[in-house]
Amino acid sequence: MMATERCLYCERPGEHFVPNLGGRVCTEHFLRYFRKRVRRVLRRVGRGKRVLVGVSGGKDSVAALYALAEMADEFSLEIGALMIDVGVPGNEACVEVFGRAVSEVGARRHLVSLRDDLGIRVPDDPSFACVVCGTVTRYVLNRVAHEAGYDYVATGHNLDDMAYFALNNMITHNIAYLRSLDSVTPPIPELKLVGRVRPLFWLSDADAETYVRIIGAPRCSTKCPHEGQDKQALVKPLLNDLRSLWPTSIVNFVDSMRELARMAGLLGEKMEGFRECVRCGYPSRTEVCSFCRLVEKLGGRVPSRLVGGESRG
Repeated sequence: MMATERCLYCERPGEHFVPNLGGRVCTEHFLRYFRKRVRRVLRRVGRGKRVLVGVSGGKDSVAALYALAEMADEFSLEIGALMIDVGVPGNEACVEVFGRAVSEVGARRHLVSLRDDLGIRVPDDPSFACVVCGTVTRYVLNRVAHEAGYDYVATGHNLDDMAYFALNNMITHNIAYLRSLDSVTPPIPELKLVGRVRPLFWLSDADAETYVRIIGAPRCSTKCPHEGQDKQALVKPLLNDLRSLWPTSIVNFVDSMRELARMAGLLGEKMEGFRECVRCGYPSRTEVCSFCRLVEKLGGRVPSRLVGGESRG
């Protein structure tokens, strides 16, 4: 019988594999590892902030919500959660997961439906569908957070997402987009922009999966119908192969790209040339913002307020 692999830090069985360490750890040391990296991000946010977590129901956003709720007392955080119901087939299960998660952590609940609140649906064309989801998600997260008085929006983007983001923008020569390669972006109140925080910035996709499993949090497995039709399906496996050979490579890559972006003066929002959209009043480089133009193109409506009917979980 093969001997059980021991934890990297103690003599207990190594129950969980941590890709960035290249080895296995026990449950206690995994949770220490996980929480240490979330704290690294939250120290930049500071104490006493109000944070709205965007929750899709998948493991990453659920992990971000529960991790922030775990540390709410330590950092004096007030936590809210927002689900944007995009109306894809099977999303009902994710809405149920959202309801249970919000109830368990006691967060303030917000729900925005593309169909009911905006009068639109995600188109069938894969390339246009991604544009719609991306534009709507970014706008709605910021606007709900601003209207409800939050300081930051938190998302479930993890280290693997950041590595793909950095590499993709390098190979497509979109270097300016590296300004977003950071764990925390401060608010710009005069432009109605809340801050952004990525609690899982230093944690892998597998770490989020392990954390959710250990704490017994709910999650849904509904997939985007267009998943696997973009470059991520090709690039992320290559990054995983690289990490399997050199476990610290992805952490080092993201940290190095972030440092290069900082040295080049890219980090942080560059808001020169922005003005208020004449329709919704939120930041835009043109007279009418991309969100309002998109909703009009899809035959929908932009409500005067998006916050309404929120409640405690």
